[in-house]
Amino acid sequence: MRKRNKLKIHSGLAITLAILMSFIGISGVFVTAASEDGGTRVPVYKNLEELSGKRVGVQVGSVFDKIVEEAIPGASVEYYSTFPDEINALKASKLEGVACVESVIIQLQAQDDSIAYIEEPIGAVPLGFLFPKNEKGKKLADQMSEFLTNMRESGEMDRLMAVWNETDESLKPIEDYKSLPAENGTLTFVTEGTFPPFDYFREGELVGYDVDVAIRFCKEYGYGIELKDMNFDALMPAVQSGKCDFAASGIAITEERKEKVYFSEPDYYQDAYVVVLAADRSGGSFISSLKDSFNRTFIKEHRYRLFLKGIWVTLAITVMSIIFGTLLGFILYMWCRKGGKPANAITRFCIWLVQGMPAIVLLMILYYVVFGKADIGGIGVAVIGFTMTFAASVYSMILSGVRAVDFGQTEASYALGFNDTQTFFGIILPQAARHFMPTFKAEIVTLIKATAVVGYIAVQDLTKMGDIVRSSTYEAFFPLIAVAVMYFVLAGLLKLVANKLTASVDPEKRSEEKILKGIKTK
Repeated sequence: MRKRNKLKIHSGLAITLAILMSFIGISGVFVTAASEDGGTRVPVYKNLEELSGKRVGVQVGSVFDKIVEEAIPGASVEYYSTFPDEINALKASKLEGVACVESVIIQLQAQDDSIAYIEEPIGAVPLGFLFPKNEKGKKLADQMSEFLTNMRESGEMDRLMAVWNETDESLKPIEDYKSLPAENGTLTFVTEGTFPPFDYFREGELVGYDVDVAIRFCKEYGYGIELKDMNFDALMPAVQSGKCDFAASGIAITEERKEKVYFSEPDYYQDAYVVVLAADRSGGSFISSLKDSFNRTFIKEHRYRLFLKGIWVTLAITVMSIIFGTLLGFILYMWCRKGGKPANAITRFCIWLVQGMPAIVLLMILYYVVFGKADIGGIGVAVIGFTMTFAASVYSMILSGVRAVDFGQTEASYALGFNDTQTFFGIILPQAARHFMPTFKAEIVTLIKATAVVGYIAVQDLTKMGDIVRSSTYEAFFPLIAVAVMYFVLAGLLKLVANKLTASVDPEKRSEEKILKGIKTK
């Protein structure tokens, strides 16, 4: 009961903290209501020269860093993982500008009337689809180039881009790709999923201009298609490693990139601009902003379902990693306990390697290198990766816990007639558990938080779902606070379960009958 009350108190503190944070810097994080006409807005900076010496955001893996450096001498280029992160930084005054293409600006201004842009292009960007640099990739790239050329000549490409540049979602139908006949096999298409109108989520499904073109291409050439979402800077490695057959997400074609992958002919040329805040932006009332933000984050398009799906994926990865990691760590310890110097040396080297590597690096090595050609999805790779990290921690915990038990306990148990196995499992391990169980519970909390990076290997976990929602709302407050509270509650629940399960190994709670089992007392 006491533990349950503590959990309730902790949850209450998290909710209270979220409410208090809503009053801090509220003007910088809420999206104001979009203007009805989407008309021209006055930017706070009138020309590119005024941005000299200012901070301009670009997305990691894009070509905008070089474009900004050439177009705005003296500008400080700052890198962000996703486009929504850049926009949130802009509205929070962490940036003075954000580089992006014209179509994205149209969608952004429809969502937020605090956004404007400098009507002086910083460059033209050719966009295209990329394919692996192998025989199959060359064939697909040629087919896509042929397909895009036909679309351009027929005027279908301009019509399609005009459709996706619309701000009314009802005007953007997309074909049921799951029913494609797949006469020539099924292709895997990966995209970012947080970059409207090119690629984004609507009602939980990937849609957008690039997705639409990819589906039409597969239908034309008799392919089935499987859609996957991953971070922008992971698209190129996914193509190079063979984890997918082709990719797109408003990706610029460059000579340097052509050395690593095949590109189709450009499907579109887009002028790039710098997005800034509007000089005449209105803030709106606190209550109306709060209601609008909550509705857009959870209610609109049933986005709460995305969070529920993310919770399930995060829990599945965490629980499986805990179970398999505990078993693997215990097996490693038992192997080293009687395995001699070679076993100990090998195990310690592997543990040193795993523990000394950031989780995201380990996951990406497993996903793109070790299992690059294997048909193992992101969730499977995530479970393998976190099983390894958790096993390393379990091994170290058991080792330190056993060493903390006085050797006299072992000698006494032998004197009472226990064999080695009975001594370890009946006497030593229960006492060692008292030393390492607090660390074990802390590692569970650490593990569930560490899973937040699995979005880099095409896993739609809780954090990734928050990113997807932010890409639709272009706001940070509710999605981030919701994700934080959910992680807090999940960690508390897992810790509560761990407390219940580990109570059985506490020597103070074991009965005399269990302790003396197998010993002749008369």
